[in-house]
Amino acid sequence: MNSLWEYLRSRRLAIGGTIGLFIIAACTWWLEELPAIALLDLCLFSAVLLIPLITADFLRWRRRLQLLHTLSAAEATQLSPSPDATLVAYQQLLTKAVAGQKTAEEAAKAQTHAFNEHFGLWSHQMKTPLAALDLLLQVKPVDTTAARGEVRSIERYVRMMLTYVKMADVNIDLVLQKLALLPLVQQQLRQLAPLFIGKNLAVRVDELPQVVGDSQWLSFILEQILTNAAKYTKTGNVHVYWDGDSLAVTDTGMGIMASDLPRLFDPGFSGYNGRYNQKASGLGLYMSQTIAHKMGLNITVDSTLGHGTTVRLHFAQQEWHSE
Repeated sequence: MNSLWEYLRSRRLAIGGTIGLFIIAACTWWLEELPAIALLDLCLFSAVLLIPLITADFLRWRRRLQLLHTLSAAEATQLSPSPDATLVAYQQLLTKAVAGQKTAEEAAKAQTHAFNEHFGLWSHQMKTPLAALDLLLQVKPVDTTAARGEVRSIERYVRMMLTYVKMADVNIDLVLQKLALLPLVQQQLRQLAPLFIGKNLAVRVDELPQVVGDSQWLSFILEQILTNAAKYTKTGNVHVYWDGDSLAVTDTGMGIMASDLPRLFDPGFSGYNGRYNQKASGLGLYMSQTIAHKMGLNITVDSTLGHGTTVRLHFAQQEWHSE
């Protein structure tokens, strides 16, 4: 019974039109004062013609409905198209929906896999400062300066993971505006001062122009670049200056192997330096480059093993004004 009602609903326009024709015919019979046999003949002729057609159409409609109920969405897209243009259009829409769902599922799986992989790298890296802090606390008297240094390392790694979680929606939280670059650099240097002081590294900062960017995300990029400069420089200095269209950070550190340069921005890649020092998660530069691209910027690295590294954050096609 439900199928019959659904069928009648799907054919309501045709049924309504047929009833309308019968009403017009009855009105004509009444106005023209035709004999009753004429109306009876019309009804019988219509019944003989319409009942088989409606029955065949209903059975065909019900078989197709039952078939669709037994198929999955993917199997339904393999059905041979019906000559009915509406059914062809329906099948095309169904095919697009299935393809879109499959694409979304694959993207979600890839994102989950990447998150699990990166979280594993991050959690492994967190063990280093935690283990160091635990050892420092076991030795009396406690070296509070060294302990604070490890706590700051833990804080940086926590901020990194929080940024990673937000990174997928960086466009939602992206506010581009004209910024004074020098205060942003100075703020990061103040936060990293214990790291530079602990290694007795001199830092020189030249005059910097105004740029267009997001202060929150630029601060994260600057933190990663300056942290790496301090981390891989044992002696000498770090120089922050403006070079053409870019903010450049040059250190006198150990440098980077030429074979590692093409893969510096790959997620999880720490290279020879990271393996040698056991201090790299391989996420900082990857995240920085990803965020930079979302702001229309780009990061490049030039380095010679044993002779230092220069990292440039390029602000292409912007007008520079001295601060």
